[in-house]
Amino acid sequence: MPDLEYHVDAHDRISAVNEAWLSFAEANEGTALLPPEILGRSLWDFMGDLETQHIYQALHERVRTLNVPVQLCFRCDGPESRRLLELNIVAEEDQQLIYRVRTLAEDFRPAVPLLDPRRPRSETFVTICAWCKRVATGPRQWLEVEAAAAALPFFAESRPPQLTHGICEGCSERVQELLDGRRDNLILGGL
Repeated sequence: MPDLEYHVDAHDRISAVNEAWLSFAEANEGTALLPPEILGRSLWDFMGDLETQHIYQALHERVRTLNVPVQLCFRCDGPESRRLLELNIVAEEDQQLIYRVRTLAEDFRPAVPLLDPRRPRSETFVTICAWCKRVATGPRQWLEVEAAAAALPFFAESRPPQLTHGICEGCSERVQELLDGRRDNLILGGL
């Protein structure tokens, strides 16, 4: 699959997407937006939690200020697959940024209702790490989604819980090392 690419302007508004981005969005039902619906909108409109927004804002600042590209790997799972993606953020002229996303690995699995955005949801909330896709099952305990489904009783209900995003302690520590310049690249999660 070709690299996904999108551009953000100096004010972090999406200014362009490529055909691969459109194909990926369409293949991941529930998230497919056409360019007229996304171009000119803030990138932050598409990130549901403040922690993730804060991290990306800090990454943008680093790339723009130091003119040093950022490379990180993270999970982007779908209901029937685990995906490991590589993200590169590079500076362009006029404080614009280019995001390039490459799929490094994809592992297919039986459908996981929790990750299907089309499923009706219960009133219960569960936190999923925005980076490694593990689910919080207790204080400082994060498990892969299949193990969390076995460990938490509300997964047995007919409607899966609602997702809220956060960042687990391990990913938080590694992201902070990248932001502090103690790392040149970052791998968050794996298959």
